[in-house]
Amino acid sequence: MESVHDNPPRARNRLARRRPLLALLSGCALVTVLTVAQPAAASPSAGGGWSSGHHGRHVVRAVKPLSGPTPFPQGCGGPQDGTHIPGAEIEPAVTVSPRHPRTIVATWQQDLGVGGRSDLIGTSHDGGRTWSRHTIPGLTRCTGGTADSATDPWVSAAGDGTIYFTGAVLSLATEPPVGTNVSSRSRDGGRHWTRTTAISAASRRTERMVVTADPRRPGHAYAAWFDRDPALNLPLDGTLLFSRTTDSGSSWSAPVTVDAAPPNGLDQSGQVMVLRDGSLLTVFARLEILDDGTFVNRLLTSHSPDLGRTWPAPRVVTSEVIRPFADPETGQSLSNQDMTFFSAATGPDGTIYVAWDRDTSPTSGTVEFVSSPDGGRSWTRPRAIPGITAFAFEPAIAVDGNGTLGVLWYDNRRDRLGDDEATTDVWFASSRNRGRTWRHTHVAGSFDMRTAPRGRIGEYQGLAAGRRAFAAVFTVAAPLARNGPSDIFFARIVPRR
Repeated sequence: MESVHDNPPRARNRLARRRPLLALLSGCALVTVLTVAQPAAASPSAGGGWSSGHHGRHVVRAVKPLSGPTPFPQGCGGPQDGTHIPGAEIEPAVTVSPRHPRTIVATWQQDLGVGGRSDLIGTSHDGGRTWSRHTIPGLTRCTGGTADSATDPWVSAAGDGTIYFTGAVLSLATEPPVGTNVSSRSRDGGRHWTRTTAISAASRRTERMVVTADPRRPGHAYAAWFDRDPALNLPLDGTLLFSRTTDSGSSWSAPVTVDAAPPNGLDQSGQVMVLRDGSLLTVFARLEILDDGTFVNRLLTSHSPDLGRTWPAPRVVTSEVIRPFADPETGQSLSNQDMTFFSAATGPDGTIYVAWDRDTSPTSGTVEFVSSPDGGRSWTRPRAIPGITAFAFEPAIAVDGNGTLGVLWYDNRRDRLGDDEATTDVWFASSRNRGRTWRHTHVAGSFDMRTAPRGRIGEYQGLAAGRRAFAAVFTVAAPLARNGPSDIFFARIVPRR
């Protein structure tokens, strides 16, 4: 959960021991229908800071803002409403309907504070040329509910056309907040949404749920999230949990444990993959603190043959030593997440891909990925996307209907130390041969990261794929943001003709 507020004060003797850990986890914490017409618009010119990507196999079309002026009136969020920043948006997710490939649904946090005033939905039924914005009824006070704020939105499209939404709603009456994971669904491509259904009980420990719709079983979807001590006291403890629905989100099964991390381990950021034989594979990350104080991230998987009723002991895919980095000019922690917030996708041939950022200094890094052609039984060694020579962060991965692999990310290759800006751009790379060779395309930028709320743009961005095109949603700050300190933008990325 990303917030404009720093981690709340802790006892000083504990904070001193946990400062490196807090730096690593600084991004973590936790439809009545409103329709706003969004007419088609041409992409801003290169002179305005955008590139059409003439050097790659793909070109960028239909670049446009999804978010706009806040639809929420001042005070709608109750006693804590003054903490929210109108027009501050972060953490978009996106899905493309396999049944109706021109239907794209995105979501994001709107009016950031501790969470947002609510999560918004953006929908397009013409491949991203025009958009409308909608709210989910009862999600927060600002949409007719009782929760103070909402965070960690996610969307996933099922094979039968149903769109599933999950997120956490927060009560801010206590510190830390109490969160409840909830779901909603849409059967008309994101225009209308049901009132929310609780997936898990209210808890101070709940964090970042991801939903996966089953592409072949109507009414089935799967959710994974992690449960942790919000104070990050040592020794760490964190558990990955799972729930499923078989009735299109009207009800959810009681949570079951996918994995309980060992002492001083923190399971986090799980995502369920539906394999070609119908069984489930959960990919997740675990942060561990070794006896010598070293921080290690591990990427793990667990395979369930019975739709998530049971989960055997996980297998380690790969491990990497990690450390936090700070902006050399301001000391602000930078946004590299390593495996903490990885991105995963499945190709039409069943190959699974997982990507994450891998940085070695505040000005150098790359995006790494692994793949499995056999449902997670074996994995390649981590490979870097060639050509990335700057600090890279928050990659998102997707695979189109032809098997073309696409990755979206940010990096600071255009930044110049000493110019009082954190110059940041959005990039895309594609591979037609399962990651052996890549071609790069500039998507958007530049913008100044330091003008974003808290100098951050959330923990994840979104990329989804249809038959041939990719749908990217991402957060930008000034000077590209048009309505507040940050905006959500959309880009349609298509093969060159």
